[in-house]
Amino acid sequence: MSVREFELYHGAVLAKILRSDKPVALRLVETQPGENWSTYTLNDAVNLLVTFSKVRRSVSRGNGGVSWSFVFSANQLRQMNPDNSELPVWVAMVCGRKSPADGDMQVCLLDPEQLSAVIDYSADQQSLTVRKPDGGQLRVIKDRQQKFLVPLSRLDNWEIPGS
Repeated sequence: MSVREFELYHGAVLAKILRSDKPVALRLVETQPGENWSTYTLNDAVNLLVTFSKVRRSVSRGNGGVSWSFVFSANQLRQMNPDNSELPVWVAMVCGRKSPADGDMQVCLLDPEQLSAVIDYSADQQSLTVRKPDGGQLRVIKDRQQKFLVPLSRLDNWEIPGS
């Protein structure tokens, strides 16, 4: 049986969470084959939507670096919408590569407040860009404007509710 692409990128996030020094209970929220299979419940206290982009673009202006584009489908926006979930929703965007052997990957973890600041949950789709300047933190960009910085270590240091 082959490993599907989404399983590889989701596995990177889940391994970081589950291999921490704090116990975490995990369950898959979506069980229907037609769903995106991208939302997980952690400790029965928070939902985590995982998505990935493996198309990395070089940035030549400013501090240089690289960027990734993320497009959220209507189904993913529905899953992120606080009105549709009893639990707070966080999003982990895996900033990948065409092949994992091509080098480092990053995870940009956004909290519910950050999501509400940049996402229109009622849209058909939404896009965000994550940029990593040379030697810097991750930058979340919407409509060509930087919205906020996200530390590279945010996922590693995340205090998951209920832990």
